[in-house]
Amino acid sequence: MAGDARAAIGAFVSIFGKMTMERGGAGGPFFRGVEGMYPLSNGNRFSSRGSIIEVFARIDCIDIPRIMLNPPELPKRRYDGKIADSDRWFTFSPRAGDVVVSTPPKSGTTWTQAILALLISGDPAVDAEISRKAPWIDVTSPEQDGIITALNAQTGRRQVKTHTPLDGIPLWSDLRYITVFRHPIDVHFSFRRHVENMTEEVLQEVFPRDIQAGFHLFLEGDHRDGASLISIVDHYRSVLALGNRDNVLCLHYADMTRDLTSAVARIAEHISLTHPAAVMETLVEAARFSNMKRNAERFAVLARQGFWRNDADFFDSATSGKWVGRLSDADLAAYEARMAELLSPEERHWLEYGSSGLVRSG
Repeated sequence: MAGDARAAIGAFVSIFGKMTMERGGAGGPFFRGVEGMYPLSNGNRFSSRGSIIEVFARIDCIDIPRIMLNPPELPKRRYDGKIADSDRWFTFSPRAGDVVVSTPPKSGTTWTQAILALLISGDPAVDAEISRKAPWIDVTSPEQDGIITALNAQTGRRQVKTHTPLDGIPLWSDLRYITVFRHPIDVHFSFRRHVENMTEEVLQEVFPRDIQAGFHLFLEGDHRDGASLISIVDHYRSVLALGNRDNVLCLHYADMTRDLTSAVARIAEHISLTHPAAVMETLVEAARFSNMKRNAERFAVLARQGFWRNDADFFDSATSGKWVGRLSDADLAAYEARMAELLSPEERHWLEYGSSGLVRSG
């Protein structure tokens, strides 16, 4: 291990040392000593397979920050589909302090990532560029190699997203995880609106034009790509099974809409970022759904790329009860019966409405 450490330190100095000294020694951007800023996280990094590696070295006036990345808990299940493949997590090079947003689709993913972009930058006018700066790690995209390369080139605090449940991805104790859930029927109707806004036909097989037919596919199907009910519940169960872990924060969409100020404060505390109260107020205002909709070019996923008929419609309404007047009593009875099979009353209540406090058993 000592040889590996010497080699890595040598590589570190050869690549970044000259740049840093030219910028005034230890004041350069790679040597701030801030937790989570570790430029050794790509090709020139320590491998922590099976052991904890801690290095603290001083060369001339350069303090090399301690590298401490524990080996992860490996995935317990494999999830794949047409759109995502959880095996792609093995291309990810983590850094201590990285933030992973893991949610079912249409449950507040982009909203949470926008809040993170605002908190990390401290700038209410930040161009979040979520698709590029906070990428979807396990999407089955032909551009995936480029996505990972760009992520590895980032400096400072990073965030990524996945729609894979937490039992399907590696879990590092040095990373922070955020999950968000929403009433499952709202997820379904929000996803339907999402598909309708796409310029190409995608997922038509699970979102047919007939609303009742699509709803029963949602209730009875086991598809991952279109957020079936079982896929949402599996994601939720994966969080419940972890118990209360300090590095896993669980939010609910309804709570975010009721009290965004508190939600932003919880996220900031979770990732150990603080700003003066006046700055936090501006960040909360920038994170309001209405502002993101007005500034969709900065916040919408794949904005300005012709993927959406209207970028602003990526953000629909941030409301609940989207099924009112669209589903029959028989449809709702079928949903009630299916939920009774899948979750206890307490678990179900939190998944649908939040607020009361999530009870985790792991």
